Amino acid sequence: MASKEKRGSEKVMAAWKARALTEESVREIAAALEKSPATVEGANVVGGEHATGLSLSLRYDGDDGPWCGNDILFWLRWHLSHGGVIRPPRIIINGIPFPDLVRMELDFGHVGAELPAVQDRPGSLGAGGIGG
Repeated sequence: MASKEKRGSEKVMAAWKARALTEESVREIAAALEKSPATVEGANVVGGEHATGLSLSLRYDGDDGPWCGNDILFWLRWHLSHGGVIRPPRIIINGIPFPDLVRMELDFGHVGAELPAVQDRPGSLGAGGIGG
């Protein structure tokens, strides 16, 4: 009976294909930004001719602040569909308790993500160590 789980080689090939942004995946991001009330303050494509990631800086003014949740939901769904390294969004809120301005930075795909280094000690992994 064949297993429904992907074999190791299939997972490797899927990761290889997901390393680069496709025109279709970038069009999805652009379409979502058209629907969003956010102002794009900056966009940076990483990876040169064969782009691997896109970093966006978004601004929400006044009453548009709650909309950032919808954009985060889109960002999560995009990564589920296209892969990439999920780094937590960076959010800065100006004005408490009522935000006047919300800034958010989102990374799509592979944008300078660093994997935790494996320590010399056997049984430990990255910061904080697991096992050991």
